[in-house]
Amino acid sequence: MTLLIGTDEGLFRVEEVPFERDEAEKVLDCEVVTAVDSWDHADGTFVASSTGAYRSRDGGETWEDLGVPLGDRFWHAGESEVWSILATADGALYAGTNDPYVYRSVDDGETWSELKGFRELPSRGHWESPIDPHYARLRALEAVPGRPERLIAGVEAGGIHLSDDGGRTWRDRRDTIVDDVHQVLPISEDVWLATAGYLDHDLENLGLGHAVGEGGLHRTTDAGDSWTRIDAGNDFSYIRRVFVHDGTVFFCGGEEAPPAWVNDDHEAALFESTNFGRDFERVAYPGEPHEIVETWTVHDGDVVCGSGLFDVPDQRDDVEGRIMRRDDGGEYHTVGRIDANVSRIEAL
Repeated sequence: MTLLIGTDEGLFRVEEVPFERDEAEKVLDCEVVTAVDSWDHADGTFVASSTGAYRSRDGGETWEDLGVPLGDRFWHAGESEVWSILATADGALYAGTNDPYVYRSVDDGETWSELKGFRELPSRGHWESPIDPHYARLRALEAVPGRPERLIAGVEAGGIHLSDDGGRTWRDRRDTIVDDVHQVLPISEDVWLATAGYLDHDLENLGLGHAVGEGGLHRTTDAGDSWTRIDAGNDFSYIRRVFVHDGTVFFCGGEEAPPAWVNDDHEAALFESTNFGRDFERVAYPGEPHEIVETWTVHDGDVVCGSGLFDVPDQRDDVEGRIMRRDDGGEYHTVGRIDANVSRIEAL
């Protein structure tokens, strides 16, 4: 089974796990990989990255640029980046950028049009990024199980917003959850999980600093009308992503946000819950106490995850990526190393 490994230096591919370092083949030079996804109802595998969005129809051997509009960043140097991508069961493709805009294609990626209703959300003037203050990131684009016309957009930093008509119009729900949304994971039509960081602009604007938000792992049971933090009391509350498999919820958190990672002024911890968040158990893993686990998949029936350090303002040359596999007894073992931080993995 092929494993695609997204890093901050492009996309790599290995045919087997475990693997040796020289067996990882770079198949896409796209700088920072922000998403790797595939769906049963869509042809191919999709990648979002800082250079654009791409699709492979041959198991990751070759890739085509989908031509998502990037455009001019106005007074800020550089181009936009694609942070999220989604294929829905009706055949549409969606992409989210860090301006942030939402684009939609109904002809298999041949052409794209902006869904301008997303620009009209009332809270948009409050959306910011800690690194690029004028352009938030559309980190999450998800469809809701059983509701193919409903879309979820998670903005870093800008909250969660909903569309009930395929993205034509949007409902502003920034008031229901903290600003700094990293991921939204729909479990069912009404039950979703969301991960968050520390950026809270209502406090930031008062001069109280960056790491002032609540962070944590949040759950809704009413389709986003209200959210409850389910890791309350957890000191490792800077959380990038959550994963659910075979009744177990997995997440990794840091005590501090990325600025503290530059000199390892932080500690990270990996948690598992077998009762859907009523309580979590901290588990050991290779790479602790500093490496952050940000991505999971299931490879040949086993839970596999990847780690590294991400969004460090002063990029470090001494940090490598790690692939780990969880055995039947719940222990984690290193099964591969790669010369760049691992941000996303996908098994094909």
